[in-house]
Amino acid sequence: MTNFTIGSVHHGFILRRKEHVADISSEVYLFEHELLGTPALAIKNSDPNKTFCFAFQTIPQDSTGVAHILEHAVLMGSKKYPVHDVFGEIHKGGLMTFLNAMTGADVTWYPFATRNLAEYFSIMDVYCDVALNPLMQRSTFEQEGWHYHKESKDEPLQFQGVVLNEMKGAYSDPIRAIFHNTFSGLMPESTYAHESGGDPACIPDLTYEQFAEFHAKHYHPSNGMLFFYGDADLEQELAAVQNNFLCHYTERGSRAAAMQGPGIKAPVFIDDSYAVQPGGSLKGKTYLAVGASVATILDQELNTAFQVIANILYNSDASPLKKAVLEAGLCKDFGGMFLADHCFQTVMLTYLVGSDADKRDRFLALYREVLTRMAEQGLDRDLILAELNSYEFSVREELTAAQRGLDLIGKALPALQHGADPFAALRIEELFAALRVKALEERYFERLIKERLLDNPAFAAVTLRPDPDKAARVMQEEQRRLAEYEQSLSLEQTEELIAKTQELMRLQQTPNSEEQLALLPRLSRQDLERKPKLHEACSEDGCISSELETGGIAYVQFGLDCAAVGLELLPWLDLFGTIATEIGTKQRDYVRFAKDIHIHTGGLSHSFTTYSHVSGAEPLRPVLWFQTKALSASLPKALELICEVFAELDLSNRRRIKEIVLREFAWAEHSVQSEGWQLAASRVFAHLSQAGLINEHVNGATAYLQLKELAANYDELEEDFLAKLERLRQAVFQSKGLLLAVTGSGADIEKIKANAGAVRGSLGKDALPPAALAFPAFAARQAFVTSADVVYNAQGCSLFDGFDQHSGSFEVLKTWLSRDYLWNTVRQQGGAYGCFVQFHPVSGNFAVISYRDPHVARTYAAYEAIAAAVRSLDLSRAKLDQLIIGAYGTLNPLRSPAAEGVKARDAYLTGITPERRQQIVEQTIDAKAEELSGFAPRFEQLTAKILRATIGSGEKIKADSGLFDAVMEL
Repeated sequence: MTNFTIGSVHHGFILRRKEHVADISSEVYLFEHELLGTPALAIKNSDPNKTFCFAFQTIPQDSTGVAHILEHAVLMGSKKYPVHDVFGEIHKGGLMTFLNAMTGADVTWYPFATRNLAEYFSIMDVYCDVALNPLMQRSTFEQEGWHYHKESKDEPLQFQGVVLNEMKGAYSDPIRAIFHNTFSGLMPESTYAHESGGDPACIPDLTYEQFAEFHAKHYHPSNGMLFFYGDADLEQELAAVQNNFLCHYTERGSRAAAMQGPGIKAPVFIDDSYAVQPGGSLKGKTYLAVGASVATILDQELNTAFQVIANILYNSDASPLKKAVLEAGLCKDFGGMFLADHCFQTVMLTYLVGSDADKRDRFLALYREVLTRMAEQGLDRDLILAELNSYEFSVREELTAAQRGLDLIGKALPALQHGADPFAALRIEELFAALRVKALEERYFERLIKERLLDNPAFAAVTLRPDPDKAARVMQEEQRRLAEYEQSLSLEQTEELIAKTQELMRLQQTPNSEEQLALLPRLSRQDLERKPKLHEACSEDGCISSELETGGIAYVQFGLDCAAVGLELLPWLDLFGTIATEIGTKQRDYVRFAKDIHIHTGGLSHSFTTYSHVSGAEPLRPVLWFQTKALSASLPKALELICEVFAELDLSNRRRIKEIVLREFAWAEHSVQSEGWQLAASRVFAHLSQAGLINEHVNGATAYLQLKELAANYDELEEDFLAKLERLRQAVFQSKGLLLAVTGSGADIEKIKANAGAVRGSLGKDALPPAALAFPAFAARQAFVTSADVVYNAQGCSLFDGFDQHSGSFEVLKTWLSRDYLWNTVRQQGGAYGCFVQFHPVSGNFAVISYRDPHVARTYAAYEAIAAAVRSLDLSRAKLDQLIIGAYGTLNPLRSPAAEGVKARDAYLTGITPERRQQIVEQTIDAKAEELSGFAPRFEQLTAKILRATIGSGEKIKADSGLFDAVMEL
């Protein structure tokens, strides 16, 4: 065993520091490359989920998104691996538990994780080579970044590119605009005043030459940082990067540094806008925000304190500031956050959702008034205790996260990047113990509020107004720019552009050869464990339990039967769950309730699931889950709070209920306008089963439109709505059909089972009969118009009549569909940011969904060609093995213990046995190519009766309106 001593050299790396960090049960080593100066942080423990990351300081000079485009582009091929779309090919056929790349404001990192040792070193080699030696082809820049796209003389000229379309979708989100304006306001002339992801208006300013120059400047090992995590041999890890890559460099490169800018010394007021649909009221649709720099990344104790302070001030329902803002009628929701790792400076940010521009000054005055009172009179001790406990609980829970290595690297990376102590970034226990004393006994938080917020004259106040004309202006400007360019072209140049577009399309449609693919490292079927360990829930004494290592936390869920909830009440069920977890009880008002929840538990939440049993013999089971999590010592109090909710829910606080309704609509509207793909998918699945119809009415567009009407006319509809809440309480809070599920230690499971009778006793005994549900018909081809610049397209069908028709070979085909066919046709050729499959194995229902997509008709054409593509599928043994390995990895993915418990719970309730899961695993390993193509007739259902839904850009939907039976504005 290697003896790592301070100052010793290992494969070109000098060990500068090593320590045992008890908080994370790990030995931590910090190395520095002798020649290149590259730091390497190794976090070594027994975790088999080995994690590697190569990160580079990437400092944009503008908002063309060069760092983001480069992040995409390097993964498209390298000198050692000259394979088109290396990332996609690896993703198709590996056991990775994580594989991605991310661009931050001043850093780009390339992390992956796997439990397979051979794969770990193989992908490490690939990731290092693509980062350091990418092919950097012009066609890659054009595909991933942007290009002028003209397919024929009769087709319009367009801007196309994956990142361009991704950022058009991202720019539909007003929250992103708040972040960008806050940072540019606080840090003018700095790196952080630019949009590192790329402003869609600026992306077409980037040239290929600038793109290549950026890589040459920033992707030198001297400008990088290496991270290793898990149980792999550290000596081998260091040898792998040194012998295969770093040894080829003969001199140290420069290290890029972020521009911090001059800062500000007085308030900055920023007025901007975001796009909304024309024709609607603009009242109550402005976002207001205030941001202030309070520390730097070097100040660990300050930053930890502000994590807690942000929740005390902005997010807790017991916050005096939040209460004052909402009661003053300044907005529909008030919240905030502490931004600890976005840049060198750390920032407190608070925001108002659903406000008006003329309320800004009233808010600023009230903000200062309430903060002053809190600082002078002192914070409520229980509020401090609640948020200290809540934050400490979340930190403890992170230690059992599925991607623990990624989380720890994420903590250490900013510290290493900016010159702070990465070891300190991994410790919390000692710091938190000291912080708890200072906060509870020394008025530390009050002092920080005064010094860093009230006495800080430099803040950025952002007003983000709704603008019904913005989308049209942005589109007109893009069309003007395209027209100007097209008019500058001669006939010969136009023909060259068409030829260039056709050539790019040809390249996109040309698959890698067997010889190219053979260059990539691969596992084989023989590397797959035929009988992997599959966790199964235990059901006895009325409890579905999963005994797992959870770090001392018990996860408890109570499932309430919703069969008695009628059609009229279904759209309000999710909102009822939200209100029930927040409104308080007859013993505790919502403020006291919020404090006690956070003092004693890790939170109280709800979710809704509809269960169909594989046997088909049991009735559909709609369940509203109430879930909490707590340390063992706090379980009695957690169960007491649950009992109170069930027995003594207090629906008398009309003001608070109205606040919750308006808040929930504000965020629902934000989600629909900036994302919304879930509504498209929900509407498609509503055509395929009773469960789909129920989910559509609970969480789909049907529920959204009901909520929209309630929020717009709340005072008129209040009495009727409150009556519905009471009816829901009577229908749902019944002991009949109660489910109990627990994940935790054996002792905690027994403790909860022993006390479950009290929870059952807190529920009613007068269960209503199941409701008869007569659902309305929906248009088979539906479009929903929002203010987004892109669209999300969903199409579905019923592939199988039951679970017994589902097989492992279909899992392999599903992998080919999502990671090959859709990836190539919709993403690479079509320019969408992504496209994926949703499949419900119990019902056999299937859908394909595109994400941030620039096309409507073209994407649906790709969907409708699936049957023909499956029929003509011709896979070599190597390609089939690649897909089998990829499918195998999805059948037993790495999950946190909490998620593993939920998965096992749901498998038990649907009747999916470990034996059936094992059968699917073996069928997957043994899949044959002809079995995959044999599914082609089933995909003809996609076109036999077309069921589709699109949500997004009105212009794009209008251009292809013939594809839809109904178009509705959301």
